[in-house]
Amino acid sequence: MQNRPKEGVRAVARKTPKIILALGGGGARGFAHIGVLQVFEEANLKISGIVGTSMGALVGGTYAAETDLYYLARLVDALKWENLVDFHLPTLGLIDGAKIQTLIDLLTKGKKIEDLSLPFWAVATDLHTGEEIVFKEGLLAPAIRASISVPGIFNPVEYNKRILVDGAVVAGVPVSIAKEMKGDLVIAVNVGFDHTHHRINNIFDVLSKVQDIMGNRLDRYQMELADLAIVPQLGNIGTMHFHRAQECIDIGRKAAEEALPQIEAWIGKFQQEENG
Repeated sequence: MQNRPKEGVRAVARKTPKIILALGGGGARGFAHIGVLQVFEEANLKISGIVGTSMGALVGGTYAAETDLYYLARLVDALKWENLVDFHLPTLGLIDGAKIQTLIDLLTKGKKIEDLSLPFWAVATDLHTGEEIVFKEGLLAPAIRASISVPGIFNPVEYNKRILVDGAVVAGVPVSIAKEMKGDLVIAVNVGFDHTHHRINNIFDVLSKVQDIMGNRLDRYQMELADLAIVPQLGNIGTMHFHRAQECIDIGRKAAEEALPQIEAWIGKFQQEENG
């Protein structure tokens, strides 16, 4: 015989807060995002949306396209990244980007942003107007390719009569844009680099250092807008150190694990307030 609730007593569904992630750029350091997402998935922490800039767009977008995080981790650790660098005579960038586009196409499976099961936006910058361009619809692959187009290194992307470069030019950690998803909690993941310890050995170091200096100033403002911040301690790992992918993933995992109690406490408080 099925038990019935006592008269006057009804079950109260505990509202699940809408958690939005703002994943920042940082080149190879952005592989830490994989570790963060792995820990959240293992903890059954439901994510309601992701906004990504640069490497944050690459990791967040491929995750939203339902690429397995552990497959992605193995892939980025095993890839010979130098094989994806297609140098050409400089016009608008040192690297053409066709090879990395092929990888992005593979990981995004031809999906459109509006068809993703997990809401996702990618941030790029209009080189002519200086505006932030937020991809909320259309094919996922070109949106990510535009978002990762570090000025001077990658050729910009021509899209809808615009010339687009890295979203980190306007939003290294896209918290203000993530707020537009109307979530209950915006968690920023900042993998930015401490440029003061960045040695300069070649042209890539010069370009990435300039990007880091500009980005760090912008990120301070953006991080103040976040409800909660995760900052993986990536030390001296540089933006071009793609051979240290697994190290970045492990550090991202550690940072997320340390943040979980605070996130769970916030969720508990939110549910208590919502349910009276």
